[in-house]
Amino acid sequence: MAIEVSVKKLRYYWPVYLLIVVPLGMVLLFNYQVIFNGIYHMFYRWDGDTVEEFIGLDYLRRVMLDQDLLRSFYVVGIFVVANVVKMILPILVAVVLHHVINDRIGYLYRILFVIPMIIPSMVGILIWKYFYEPNSGILNGLLRLMGFIAPTETVQWLSDPSLVIPSLVFMGFPWVGAFGVLIYLAGLQGISEDIYEAADIDGAGPLTVFWRIELPLIMTQVRINLILMIIGTIQSWENIYLFLGIDGGPDGIATVPGLMIFREAFSRGLFGYGCAIGFVIFLVTLVLTLINNKFVRVNK
Repeated sequence: MAIEVSVKKLRYYWPVYLLIVVPLGMVLLFNYQVIFNGIYHMFYRWDGDTVEEFIGLDYLRRVMLDQDLLRSFYVVGIFVVANVVKMILPILVAVVLHHVINDRIGYLYRILFVIPMIIPSMVGILIWKYFYEPNSGILNGLLRLMGFIAPTETVQWLSDPSLVIPSLVFMGFPWVGAFGVLIYLAGLQGISEDIYEAADIDGAGPLTVFWRIELPLIMTQVRINLILMIIGTIQSWENIYLFLGIDGGPDGIATVPGLMIFREAFSRGLFGYGCAIGFVIFLVTLVLTLINNKFVRVNK
């Protein structure tokens, strides 16, 4: 519970407020200053250095009419929907770990899920890129071994426009991220044993316990992970850049808004237009977050 501090006592608490002011100032300087700087420069024709010319709302009007940007939001929408589906498996894994009777085995499983977090994400992306390599990649090798394709045949996973997006969606299989599993597991472990005992007395089976007790009581964790997933997916572009290059694959099939910002700013020198695209991404992310908070209910 918050404690009200009178003005007279404030002088005794100034070291505590100083500890708050310093990190707050750092956040304003290194985070919010960058945001306001981007909003300011989206009204200018700017090359990232010295060339600045005020153009008003020209870039915003261009953004609204940019068909490539519209298509990029369609592509990132596919990834958001796919990632929502991918959230199901971590929940089920967390429930299974929660009900492991042997504590030593449960601890071992947790360690196995945490170890992959040590590997840098960049390394993981490059490993998956090699996985899709047409000649010596693991996926085509498995397909040849199982007889699905001829020994001399290759499947161009990252060059065929019809396979690029499915390949990106499949990346990370089986999609059991340690972060999500541990968050859900922490929520499950906060459920009182009395609730399980009452459900057992009422004769509730495992599915009933999951749907009526466990899932509703971890909806706070689900909503947090959903918000973080939406923000991360909309802003993510590094994996596509490493997989397919700055053009986003054949005919730009996998171009996402974040990759467009990088391409417009650092390849074409249109930093102001990149800032305008970033502002649109911010608005879309904000709207989706508000929708998530409205419709994903949390039992209190």
